[in-house]
Amino acid sequence: MPLYPLPFKQRLLFFFNVAAMTLWLCCFMRFLILLPLVGRRFLPGGIADFFHAVAVTPVIGTLLLLSLGLTKWKSQIWPLLNGIKMVCICYAVIFPHPKIAKHTSYSLLITAWCLQYIIHYSYHGFRVKTRTSPFFLFWLQYNNFYIVYPLSVVAEMIQVFLSLSFVEEDSIHELALKAMFVGYIPVAYFAWGHLKSRRDIKFTEVMKKKQLRPSAELSATKIDFKLLNNPSDKQEIKVSFKDKHTMAADPSAMSVADLGDYFDSHSRKLAIKDSIQE
Repeated sequence: MPLYPLPFKQRLLFFFNVAAMTLWLCCFMRFLILLPLVGRRFLPGGIADFFHAVAVTPVIGTLLLLSLGLTKWKSQIWPLLNGIKMVCICYAVIFPHPKIAKHTSYSLLITAWCLQYIIHYSYHGFRVKTRTSPFFLFWLQYNNFYIVYPLSVVAEMIQVFLSLSFVEEDSIHELALKAMFVGYIPVAYFAWGHLKSRRDIKFTEVMKKKQLRPSAELSATKIDFKLLNNPSDKQEIKVSFKDKHTMAADPSAMSVADLGDYFDSHSRKLAIKDSIQE
């Protein structure tokens, strides 16, 4: 996996991805150590402040991407809204009412968010530095939502519901929390559809292209050499490709081996192009 020299903007982005991944990993390791030692009722005292601070990193990362001009606003709407939601959960729901963090749902929330963003920042760190990633990270990046998203939605809804018992009746805070709770179901429905469509585009189609490319290259190469091995008295050799177009070459201008390389190279380019279009 080659490492590429990065300009300043990419170096800054790579540093942020590594730092954010490290923070989320440290948060998750701290959670795994504290939970069996102190139990869920005393867990918030040892991790809440750190966890809530780390939960701000998605918003910071999105704003960093936009400020560096490395992406378009349209592609960052979902990450930005999701990051704002996380900040609201931490500082508008849990922080004012610390007792609700003793519930099991808080542990589920930490687990879901930590796993999601450890995978997210690890994957994008590799992408920035090497322009690719290990396959297991690529798979996790676009398939982890099947587990972590329902887990996080359930945990967040429980935390919002529990916080309603600590706010004044008919207050603006109560109305905002009720609206937030009711809005979770339709928002989660559309978010689930977005995540599935993103998986289809970013993962499923890429895997199909990778599977089609070797077979397309192999079939095109076989056609070339089958035709080239038939000698002809004419002053040119014509080869028909899979897309029904033909190429011709003057056999007197190059050797038999060069002719094979010439047609083979062209057929491979066509095969790759066809597999990408499919």
